[in-house]
Amino acid sequence: MPLARRSLDKLEAHIRTCLESVGAQRMSLPCLTASSLWEKTGRLGDIGPELMKFEDRHGKKYLLAPTHEEALADLLADVGPLSYKQLPLLLYQISNKYRDEHRPKHGLLRSREFVMCDVYGAHSHVHDAAHVYQRVSTCYNQLFTRLGLNVHRVAAPSGDMGGSVSHEWQLPASAGEDTLSVCPQCQHSALEPSDTCAQCGGSTTVVNSIEVGHTFILGTKYSEPLDAHYTPSSGPTQPIVMSCYGIGITRLLAASLEALSSEKSLRWPKLIAPYTVCIIGPKEGSKEWQSHGWESICGLHDDIASATAHKGDIIIDDRHNMTIGKRLMMADRMGYPYIIVCGRSTQESPPQYEVYTSGDPSTTSVMMLTKEQLIQYINTHKHEEITNIKTTSAI
Repeated sequence: MPLARRSLDKLEAHIRTCLESVGAQRMSLPCLTASSLWEKTGRLGDIGPELMKFEDRHGKKYLLAPTHEEALADLLADVGPLSYKQLPLLLYQISNKYRDEHRPKHGLLRSREFVMCDVYGAHSHVHDAAHVYQRVSTCYNQLFTRLGLNVHRVAAPSGDMGGSVSHEWQLPASAGEDTLSVCPQCQHSALEPSDTCAQCGGSTTVVNSIEVGHTFILGTKYSEPLDAHYTPSSGPTQPIVMSCYGIGITRLLAASLEALSSEKSLRWPKLIAPYTVCIIGPKEGSKEWQSHGWESICGLHDDIASATAHKGDIIIDDRHNMTIGKRLMMADRMGYPYIIVCGRSTQESPPQYEVYTSGDPSTTSVMMLTKEQLIQYINTHKHEEITNIKTTSAI
């Protein structure tokens, strides 16, 4: 729906900024993939039940891609062999994926169709892959920190993806299907439930968690059978060493709400809230409406938009037939970071506005500010967010 779509667009924009800061280039691969590619890598039989398969009118077999390792290796083979001077290469896409889940549940947390960002690395040697792997992992850490999400990177089995290195990115949340052991002392975390930390021997806390990302060094599992090669400085061509890095975007959106919200109110990471500012005007016909009606509300909107970095990110609740209290309650449930109420204090000279900020799900603080103070307050907090982004995005 429109509000979550706005949040999803913001999340995708932050992910793009994150990835391009480490040299990733955006591309698009087809959702429709020939089954023959999956036959060559052996995955058609290994994960067959999860694949949505069909035939075209000519009897050629296809599947709706749940992931794109085969398609990427096939592309590299088609344009190759690449020179070692062209490597490493880091490509990413954001697209819909399809899996025939046995039991879809919890809305966007587990569904048959979902939005995913997958990044693919092409390398000449496993050492180069390890170096890029660390850079992208650092980038992912910074992304989750920026979003205010306590995501843990934990060693994990490679499973059907294969490869030599595998990490899951787990976000603690009560709705999670996975179990995570976290050590408060050394911050080490592991997927295996344990009372004692293997790193420092301290006591651990066991929590439910949601997998929001998975990263791998794949080696030549896909490049070798699909003939994706590169030309070294000397000698014959060699299979490209591949790596991949996935973030389930719709799952991350849903998981962040599960982790931050309460049963009564949604709480978004501030950077991806559908709107940053919500303005609630007086009830139509009230004394406040006579002196601070629609024109004044629109003027407040325009002044905030022109004096802050939130142009296009401010919404007016124009249901002025409803009481302020009802609209305030609904705005708090939606979780807008800043809620501005034009109440009785707008009768004062100068007018003052009630400013509600959402932090902990159980609390909503309120301040009384003039328009100038309000703009300064929003700008100060926005400056802190921008400074944090610039500091943490450097690799």
